[in-house]
Amino acid sequence: MADILVTEEKTFDDKRAELLGKARGKFVLVHDTEIAGIYESKADAVEQGYQRFGNVPFLVKQILDIDVMHNFVSNHLAL
Repeated sequence: MADILVTEEKTFDDKRAELLGKARGKFVLVHDTEIAGIYESKADAVEQGYQRFGNVPFLVKQILDIDVMHNFVSNHLAL
């Protein structure tokens, strides 16, 4: 399970400089080794990911110089 999106992350890292040059701040959709699209919003990229690839893992990431860490909290965590 830990290997999910490893290929997509590598694809993004390999193309980061190119993506920064043409789409800084926008959102990229990556599936396997394919840059599947660049979008103005995260919601648009996610929607297109589901439409094109279905309910399978794909990466949506904002194109920035430095990755921003996000924390998510689940209501399903036991206290």
